[in-house]
Amino acid sequence: MRVVVAVSGGIAAYKACDVVSRLVKGGHEVRVVMTPAAAQFVAPLTFRALSGQSVSVNVDGDEGGAIGHVALARWAEALVIAPATASLMARLATGDARDMVTLVYMGFRGPVVMAPAMEPEMWSHPRTIANRIVLEQDGVWLVGPEEGRMASGYIGVGRMAEPETIVEALQDAVSPHDLAGRTLVVTAGATWEHFDPVRLLTNPSTGMMGVAVANQAARRGARTVLVAGPSVTLDTVHPHVEIRPVVSALDMLTEVRSAMHGADVLVGAAAVSDFRPEQVAEFKVHKPDIARDWAMAPNPDIIRTMATEYGGQKLMIGFAAETENPVEQAQKKRREKGLDAVLANLVGPGRGFGHGSHQAWLVTGEGVEELAGQTKAETAQRLVDWISERLRGR
Repeated sequence: MRVVVAVSGGIAAYKACDVVSRLVKGGHEVRVVMTPAAAQFVAPLTFRALSGQSVSVNVDGDEGGAIGHVALARWAEALVIAPATASLMARLATGDARDMVTLVYMGFRGPVVMAPAMEPEMWSHPRTIANRIVLEQDGVWLVGPEEGRMASGYIGVGRMAEPETIVEALQDAVSPHDLAGRTLVVTAGATWEHFDPVRLLTNPSTGMMGVAVANQAARRGARTVLVAGPSVTLDTVHPHVEIRPVVSALDMLTEVRSAMHGADVLVGAAAVSDFRPEQVAEFKVHKPDIARDWAMAPNPDIIRTMATEYGGQKLMIGFAAETENPVEQAQKKRREKGLDAVLANLVGPGRGFGHGSHQAWLVTGEGVEELAGQTKAETAQRLVDWISERLRGR
């Protein structure tokens, strides 16, 4: 995606360096425009080094020229303004186009993400509130500000949102909201089946795939419930996802069954343990007393149970982590469990669990789509595309 990052003159301008760096690392092409005041806080050369592109500051300068703002506005697919000072917000709200930032904004017709940053009294001033309302009515996607310590030393609401939050907001802003009004339930991660308080049966699943699906669904407007096992890193979950943490397979089944009331889709990405100890010791069992033939009981098959209970009323997607013949195993699982689709992926040493890259196939009643070589985030996007297409068909 082609992104223009616009920087205005505030102490938070240094955070814009991280925003640009994250966008470039994410594969986006970035151009930076600055107000003259911003160039007093961060040198344009810094942004040039981070983006690999020239930086536009002066309307009549060499880096942009008198019509440079027109070219940039037409080149961009998204505009990020960070930080946005009270002064800049006032100029944008009134159409006072006097510098490269305001000129690009006035000429751009696409998603705009703005991260305000100013002293708390300025943020709460009636004029700023009025300007904020105008900008939101114009379609600007505001992110922040947050509460924290200001450059003045005072504490309050006015601190610019963190760079990762701004990048997340950009992804939200450019994503289609084709799942608005829908509810998706996603399971993620391994389950822990305890023998005693310190020993358990589990597997290497990190829950990355389930989190990627949940984040993509939330970004596209769905009410999303993530039933997350203890291995899931919860700070990677989109803020609009409802998290329901669980430990065991029985816990997960209970939460899934509760969440499925009113839901449209279940995505069973969790690596649920197949068995659990029949008896769980209340206290730690020491080595001399450990039974080598500890009795085990089968865990419920959550996706099969839900597919049976809802009898084709809801969209059911399963996962198949295989070390060989993944497509054949996924086709078998889809038929036997009555699922609409199964996402099969190869796992083993150096691939699958805990890795961003993997080899996967989407197996449906219509055939097999190979997703080889894609990242889990890309696979999640394609899976949610398919879910959206299927829901529209229904």
